[in-house]
Amino acid sequence: MEISVTHIEAGNSEYQGQFESLFREYLSGFSMAFDPAVIEQLFALSYFHGFMSFIDDKPAGFAVCFESFSTYRMQRVMNIHDFMVANRCRGQGVGKAQLHAIEQYCRDNHYLKITLEVADDNVAAKKLYRSCQYEDYRVVLKGQQHWQKYLNHRNKALI
Repeated sequence: MEISVTHIEAGNSEYQGQFESLFREYLSGFSMAFDPAVIEQLFALSYFHGFMSFIDDKPAGFAVCFESFSTYRMQRVMNIHDFMVANRCRGQGVGKAQLHAIEQYCRDNHYLKITLEVADDNVAAKKLYRSCQYEDYRVVLKGQQHWQKYLNHRNKALI
C-alpha cells in the first residue's frame, strides 16, 4: 500500500473530477445538498490550495486550504478549511500523510503557521491533530477570541 499526496494549485483542473467525488462523500455527513459549482469556484480562487491523497493511485482524501497573511509577522498563513479522509481509507495513515504534506509545503514556502478548526465532539480528528503536534491555541493565547458575523442568515442555519 502506497500513500501519496498531491498539491493542487488554483486553476489546476486536472484533479477536479476526483476531488468532486470525495467532496460529495464529505458533504454526505452534513445536511447540505451538493452544488457542482462549488468545486469549479473553489478551483478558480487565487488563494486556494488543495491537497489530495491517494492510496495506490486511488483517491483517498482531500484538504481544502486557503492562504492568508499575518500583518504582524509579515508571513503567509495556511488555513485548513476542510479536511477529509474517505470512509474506506480511515485508519490507514491517510490523514497523517495529508497533514505532513501540507506542513512540508508550508515549510518549503516559508509560511508562518497552519490553522484549522475542529468540532469539540470530533474526537478522532482531534486525536490526529494532536499526534501531529497541533494544539488548541485558546489554551496558548489566553484572552484571544475569534468572532464572526454571518452576512446571510440562511448560511447560519446550515451549520
